[in-house]
Amino acid sequence: MILITGATGRIGGATLHYLSRGGMALRALIRSPDKAASIVAPGVETVIGDFAAPHSLDAALEGVDTALLVSALDPRQVELQGNFIEAAKRAGRVHIVKISGLETALDSAVRSGRWHAQIEQHLEDSGLPFTHLRPLFFMQNILRFAPMIRATGEFVGALQQGRVAMIDVRDIAAVAGTTLTTPGHAGKAYVLTGPEALSYQEVAERMSTSLGRKVIYKDIPLEAMRERLRASGMPEWHVEVQADFSSALSAGQAATVTDVVAAVTGRQPRRFEQFFREHMGLFTD
Repeated sequence: MILITGATGRIGGATLHYLSRGGMALRALIRSPDKAASIVAPGVETVIGDFAAPHSLDAALEGVDTALLVSALDPRQVELQGNFIEAAKRAGRVHIVKISGLETALDSAVRSGRWHAQIEQHLEDSGLPFTHLRPLFFMQNILRFAPMIRATGEFVGALQQGRVAMIDVRDIAAVAGTTLTTPGHAGKAYVLTGPEALSYQEVAERMSTSLGRKVIYKDIPLEAMRERLRASGMPEWHVEVQADFSSALSAGQAATVTDVVAAVTGRQPRRFEQFFREHMGLFTD
């Protein structure tokens, strides 16, 4: 049995979809019954559980051999994902594939990177088999610019000329699905990227070519970006996490391309142009 946490989120949902095509025994962890309707993959068992209620996880882990550990950013992330690791220890020898992210290190300048590193350390110390997956930046993050590009032909950010080796979430799911179902990945940490690193200026140029009209990227100071995020209603802790991301990306911390997707799955990751063409309707009137 394979357990997918975060099953209604981007990575969890994509991994569930990827694995559901293979006729495997799958279980999706959801926090409330009303979310069960969003699980559209056939033959998937759903179970109610919450990382904040540790003993609600015991039933979800019963009979589970491998599990995907992923959850939304949260200032309590170390505690919450730690609760899942402890529940997996109670369940037996569950191989956990953990989704981490950019700049995962105990001394990282990115606070979410420190959170992920603490969780990874907890998992390694647990004695359970583990695999760490560290995607740097999702291509899907670009979709949030669609309304602005439709309206003005512009989008803004605070990345300066930093290049980012962004990856399609579906390629993350393919790696996750493979590591959950094939041997040889226990004890490994994989940094996941797409096939090239692009600056936002280069992203704008690729968009312009595909759309047949000019798209402009405007770089703004980091503090101006913070003010935009605050004005949107984003909590202050999340504003600072996003500022950390921008600082790391502008410094080139996500510019290195790896071959992990091809090495693990046997196929090349999607290029940005392919991703954008599939979503181009969101950027046009």
